[in-house]
This record gives sequence, structure tokens and C-alpha cells, in this order.
Amino acid sequence: MKTLLIFTVLLIFSSCSYADDFVFVKGGKFLMGSPSSENWRSDDELQHEVTLNDFYISRYEVTQSEYKNLIGENPSTFYGDNKPVENVTWLEAVKFCNAKSIAEKLTPVYKIDENKVTWDLSADGYRLPTEAEWEYSCRAGTSTPFNLEHSIGADEANFYGHYPYEIEENYFSQQKLSTKPGIYRGETVEVGSFEPNKLGLYDMHGNVCEWCEDSYDYYPERDVTDPTGPESGSYHVLRGGSYLSNPGNCRSASRYYNYHDDKQKFMGFRLAMIKE
Repeated sequence: MKTLLIFTVLLIFSSCSYADDFVFVKGGKFLMGSPSSENWRSDDELQHEVTLNDFYISRYEVTQSEYKNLIGENPSTFYGDNKPVENVTWLEAVKFCNAKSIAEKLTPVYKIDENKVTWDLSADGYRLPTEAEWEYSCRAGTSTPFNLEHSIGADEANFYGHYPYEIEENYFSQQKLSTKPGIYRGETVEVGSFEPNKLGLYDMHGNVCEWCEDSYDYYPERDVTDPTGPESGSYHVLRGGSYLSNPGNCRSASRYYNYHDDKQKFMGFRLAMIKE
């Protein structure tokens, strides 16, 4: 297995504002997935080298006000203009991307024929980030379980704060925990409520699980460039964990998936695009 040195040597980021709420991410190479020693690791997190081209990603999860202003309705359970929209399916998320592209006179990325969706990566419109883009952006040059490079606490992210990372081994000796139990809010909070990662991206750990472009499958056992997942599948990937999640499920490498037409009060999304 390649060492994590690849990540620190070859991963180079630069950022600038785009339409105020977007960050430019300079492409590069990184180790996607988690080492076998990482606590709460699943067997679908095989570590492999990924090369990505440049892209833009939104600083924040899409808010309820953004969604309602464009789509005309707010499906969310936890109301608040600046809270992330939730209770949206993967299909509804890609329809929002197309609607926003059209509204801003950009070329829509997705072609939607009933429930069948194809996409054009060369289009300059809005889309969901690929799973690789999401993890690369979340990590922002780190190789630790969380992009803070220490265990997240309830004052740093919105998750099930009663249950800190690695409490299983330290339940009766919590003085050994790097992060102590904190509050559990039980709902979403406004986007940007906590400090951003090194790229200036907010809520990459917790708040809502974020839909990605990819259908779900196990990772390939080889190095890849700009992966987009399998060509088809019953499930689509979500990343980042939510306000309901234990911290182990909020790790940078943690993966979750659901049916493309399912919606839950902990599932939202953020946007990506390839051009200025």
C-alpha cells in the first residue's frame, strides 16, 4: 500500500471565491479511503490513489431559502432559511442543479428521462460533487479521520455529541478521550455555524449527509483518475454524516448510500462545477 506521504507531497490546494459561495479546488493526487488501522473503518473504504482535475465546490450546503426560491417549495423538516435543505432525494438534488444552471444561463449537466439520468461532465452548469471530489475537498490536505486533525467535538460540528469518537475503548476511562462528550442538538443548524476546514468549506462533518454524483460500489483496487463511480446502480452515495450520526460515521472516509428516490430528514447536498 502506498504511504500517506503521497497525500502530503502531491496534494496542492489553492482557493479563491467564485460567485461568493464557491471555492476553487486545485486538482492533484491523494489517498482516498482509510488505512486499515482507522477506528470505525468499514471494508468499503479501501485506500487507493486518486488523481483529480480542478473543480469548484460550494462553501455551504444548499440552504432552504436557495431551494425554495428556485423550486418553489421547501421539503425540510427543520425549518430555517439558512438551515440546509433536507428531505430531498438524489433525483430532486440533480433537478435543482439543472434548474440553477438554466436560471443562470449555463449549460445543464444532467439529462433526465423519467428516472434515468445521464450527465455531461464537459457542461459548465451546476452538479453534485463526485465522491472523490467530496473527500478530497473535505480532507483539504489532511490524512487523519477528521479534517481538524483531531477528534471532532460538539462545538466544532453538529453530530451525536453525546458519543465522542473512540468512546467504545474508553467508556469507563473517559479522561483518555481526546474529545469529551458534548451536546446533542437533535436537528440541523444554520450552515456555517462552525469553523470551516482549510479550504474554507463548512459542515463537511455532520449537519446533513450530502448526496454525491456516484452510484455506490466498492472502490477499485487500482489507481484512478477523476472517478465517477459505476455506470449504474440502485444506490447513490452520501457523505459527511449528519446531526444524527456518531462521529465514526462523520469521518472524512466514511461512506453511506441510499436509493436515488428516497428522502430523509438528514439528507441534503452541496454543489460543484468545473468552470468559472
